[in-house]
Amino acid sequence: MKGNRILPNNHFRKTSLKIKVHHDPETKLRIMKEKKIRKAKSLFPMPLEKLRPIVRCPTIRYNRNERLGRGFTAAECNKAGLDYRHARRLGIAVDLRRRDTNQETLDKNAERIKTYLSKITIYESIQEAREKGAKPYAKEIMPLPKTKPVVESISREEIASYE
Repeated sequence: MKGNRILPNNHFRKTSLKIKVHHDPETKLRIMKEKKIRKAKSLFPMPLEKLRPIVRCPTIRYNRNERLGRGFTAAECNKAGLDYRHARRLGIAVDLRRRDTNQETLDKNAERIKTYLSKITIYESIQEAREKGAKPYAKEIMPLPKTKPVVESISREEIASYE
């Protein structure tokens, strides 16, 4: 060590051991892919993702935007003619904490469940699914269509003639 300085004897806390450092991202990527394949095998023939409801974002700033939520309410499942416990077994996400604030979203999400039920195939056993050649769906189920909001314009003449 250069110079007449103190010899370092740092007493670090154990919190430094809790920090996760990824020095090998390629290995992490391979492990994640293997986990996804294992999950697909264990869930066969169910899809990897669950069906999610369409909800509005909170706060005044974002409430015009729609996104996929955490899960359907029990009322939405009942309106679609399905018990929420049975819905979970069919690959539909259910969140009992969420509540419906208006009739429009209740109807929209109930219709979403009905559309999903009309598209899925239910097998009696795993052997039957393998015989029919079923493959688990790995992508997002019924994603939200990207739509831009329509903005209507008013001419100056219409504004002037309003009074």
